[in-house]
Amino acid sequence: MPSLNPKRLLQPLRQFAATLFTERLDPRHAAAAIFLGIFIGVAPIYGFQTVAVIALAALFRLNKPLAIGATFVNNPILQPLLIVGGLEFGYFLKSGKFLRISRPHSVADLKSQLGTFVIGSIALGIVLGALGAALTFVILKWRQSDQSPRAKRARFVNALFSGVSNFDRGFVRWKMRLDRIFDFLAAEELGSGPVVDLGCGYGISLGFAAFHNPERRLLGCDLDAHRITAAREALAGMNTELAVCDVRQFEFPQANLIFIFDVLQYLTGPEQLALLQRCASALAPGGKLIFRIPDRGSKTTSRLSVAFDRLIFFLGKNSAGPVVLSADEYQGAFGGAGLQINHRRLRNRLPIAHRVFVVEKPEAA
Repeated sequence: MPSLNPKRLLQPLRQFAATLFTERLDPRHAAAAIFLGIFIGVAPIYGFQTVAVIALAALFRLNKPLAIGATFVNNPILQPLLIVGGLEFGYFLKSGKFLRISRPHSVADLKSQLGTFVIGSIALGIVLGALGAALTFVILKWRQSDQSPRAKRARFVNALFSGVSNFDRGFVRWKMRLDRIFDFLAAEELGSGPVVDLGCGYGISLGFAAFHNPERRLLGCDLDAHRITAAREALAGMNTELAVCDVRQFEFPQANLIFIFDVLQYLTGPEQLALLQRCASALAPGGKLIFRIPDRGSKTTSRLSVAFDRLIFFLGKNSAGPVVLSADEYQGAFGGAGLQINHRRLRNRLPIAHRVFVVEKPEAA
């Protein structure tokens, strides 16, 4: 007779428990389970709360252990507060003022207070359930986003800049949080091979692109010597070449990825088109040129973008003002080169809008 294996016998039970505890734990359904559990826990159906929450969780296909756990908001420590809260809430809903609690003097008083307690407990359950659900949703969403490709890249870049000055480190951290260009880049295939960033500033985009391949060659230039110094310090352990140089004079080799963010508007129209054509010529087969310009549409955020750019130019004592061409003019810079061009409007977390272009060079036949 074959011997019984306890582990084999317990395997179905373990699988059932794993399914039960991990069922529908996405932020929306987990929040719904918490709301249901708290509401049933506060509702005055003592003795039937567990049965009710299991039945409703099964009906709405919610996580049953999570819903049951939330009913324990009604425990010996909190129960007196929930009872008083139910009475006060109910009396406020009925009369618009809070009740001065006293002993009932008659059966009619007792029935009135009991009815008030039922109404108030239901309302209190809805309020507490909504608060618990909202908190659950926010926490799970935050944890979910913290594991996203964008968050992992951001942690990588922040770690690179951990040794720079407090001001520079803080600037990089807030830039990563507020600028949605990094959301855009996280969703793009950034490939491998050399990366060029024209007007790189602190080199944040270079670090972002090197997340999966720290050995790839990183080249950048900027007119701000302080930022280039900080970028050299942060990216010192990588294959980096950074220069204090005007983008119009910066020489760079064939590259698989080229960035131009918030630079083109400082150049004249012909200079912008000449730089874009030079970048397109330097793209390796399968490479991408990604550049960003301020949006010049009719929406409020677009108008704010125009005003913001003019303020930056004014503070920088640049009398020429920002120069932004039309989308057709930018696309025309690549005419006849066999490139694939896409562009879209990108609204930032700040009330500023941009237009992002992605120019791809097809793979060699």
